[in-house]
Amino acid sequence: MDRDHAAVALLPAETARRIAAGEVIEKPASVVRELIDNSLDADAGEVDITWEAGGSELIRVRDDGTGMTREDLELCWKPHATSKIRTLEDLDHARSLGFRGEALASVAAVSELTIESTRTGAEQGHRLDVRRSELQRLIPAPPRPGTSVTVQRLFANLPARRRFLSRPQAETRAIRNTVLEKTLPFPTVRFTLPGTGNSTRVLSPQSLVERVAEVYGNACPAQSLTEISGSGEGFHCTIVAAHPEVIRRDRRLISVYVNKRRVSEYKLVQAVEYAYQDVQHGGVFPAAALLVDVDPELADFNIHPAKREVRLRNMGEIHHRVVELLRAHLRTYAIRAARWQQNDAMHGEPGLWPGPAESGPTAGFGSRSRTGRSSQRESGSPAGGGAVGPVGGDAAGPAAGRTPFEHDRRAVPDGFAAAESTTASTDEAATSSTTPAGEPIPDDTPRRPDPEGSLAFHGTAFGTYNLVEQADRLYLLDQHAAHERLLYERLRSDRVPQVLLVPEEFDTTPDQDRMLRDHRDAYHRLGVVLEPLDGNRWRLTAIPGEYHHRTDVLIETILELGGLQDGFDRTFLAEIACKAAIKAGEYLDSITGEELVRRVFALPEPRCPHGRPLWVELSRDDLDRMIGRR
Repeated sequence: MDRDHAAVALLPAETARRIAAGEVIEKPASVVRELIDNSLDADAGEVDITWEAGGSELIRVRDDGTGMTREDLELCWKPHATSKIRTLEDLDHARSLGFRGEALASVAAVSELTIESTRTGAEQGHRLDVRRSELQRLIPAPPRPGTSVTVQRLFANLPARRRFLSRPQAETRAIRNTVLEKTLPFPTVRFTLPGTGNSTRVLSPQSLVERVAEVYGNACPAQSLTEISGSGEGFHCTIVAAHPEVIRRDRRLISVYVNKRRVSEYKLVQAVEYAYQDVQHGGVFPAAALLVDVDPELADFNIHPAKREVRLRNMGEIHHRVVELLRAHLRTYAIRAARWQQNDAMHGEPGLWPGPAESGPTAGFGSRSRTGRSSQRESGSPAGGGAVGPVGGDAAGPAAGRTPFEHDRRAVPDGFAAAESTTASTDEAATSSTTPAGEPIPDDTPRRPDPEGSLAFHGTAFGTYNLVEQADRLYLLDQHAAHERLLYERLRSDRVPQVLLVPEEFDTTPDQDRMLRDHRDAYHRLGVVLEPLDGNRWRLTAIPGEYHHRTDVLIETILELGGLQDGFDRTFLAEIACKAAIKAGEYLDSITGEELVRRVFALPEPRCPHGRPLWVELSRDDLDRMIGRR
């Protein structure tokens, strides 16, 4: 026999148990996660969690759930023991948080495990002690309702693993974040956990909006949150959405739960981002909690040991519905967000909603980055500002007098208003929307400018902002964003495919190939004709005429989005519109500037495709107060 060849052999049972435990129990927070799952599956109304030394010395989870009998205790700690499934077919219908029968067995393999439990209605409880996966004793115990699981000396029999634990403070933060993550989809359950110092933190039964506010902390006060819901074939979704002015620098406050499990599902996070693009500009992220309840036959959690990932058969439909619900709700902010923030500008007072605190109970979801309104400046803007160009368009500069319609005289067709009216369609019938107090959203929308009324174009400030006067209002219009929106709407209205003289071929991955086959007809309705070839290869044969000069970007966008068309307009068409629109630093003459303003004022949504307002509004009263005239 070759000396370098090792013979195949079965691992010793103890070694196999420890390896299996390592897939489920990564750190103390993993233990807490699994034990809370068991408590919630037992219909607990109260769950109490305590720990010591970052969970390495002690973790205890008590609940008032249904409890276990002596026979249940005798089996529950053994590998693959579970009360939640019996047959392979049961996996297709499992709604419990845990079902593999690995949690307690894995914990028992790497710690000293003690369980006390009393079955509901029983007059006698029992206590189980397991050490190094060996049963020590199973004895009667006082009848206390529910179950108490105590885990001591975690990884004591695995010194290498124990050495890799973080400091107790870091492990404590991880445990607290795990607990808060688990509490969010169970707002009617009372949770108790250690607070700061010697205090105790209690999350009492409350509404879903209140629970999200409790978990997110100062980053999202309850008054900034609204609950909306809707459904589709085989699923129901509830979204707790924050006001658009609650912005983040990362995605940590976009939480996704499927059947009450927190999952890492980028496509659903992406759906939330797409919806907020109407009211938030690029570079910032919203805060929202998305809870999707899916028919178990359409979901597969059995692809990850800790069930942190899920495969959904109807992902495209859920993605579309989430975007649809959020956009219908957020449209109420489209006009309101484009007003002059008088308090912020004049007095330095807080905005409509406070930003996140620098510290607090949200570490598991939010970062400690500061938030606030951020600005973007188009390339070509004068570095040191600039003067207001004369009305006649005689301003100095390399692009003086250039009009935004020289790119394409069809940029704003006469029938434009009818074409863009589709952006205002909503699906309110299946959407419910409430504030925390159940009150309607106050109607503080500023007065809409009249595109047909008398207005005065006063030139361009800093090569970027058009100054427009109408009645007792002054509007500062971002000329690049305004022209970009007009071009974007025109691009969206062109869905007529035109055959390419030379078809474009491209390769896909197997997943991309499957998604394109599933959604090929949907892309055809967008005017994009795709044909499958052999070996995960596709051919682009026809596209709308407006896309011809950007086929490379089109193919890249299709591959990125797969079958999810909700982001198609935002990703691809917005990029084309942005590149074609007039830039900062280009001055308009009065005739062209007035034409641009009138057509922009006629838009139903005063934001660019990237979510930034097209203008801000300042009344004469505002100016009088700022200058001290009243």
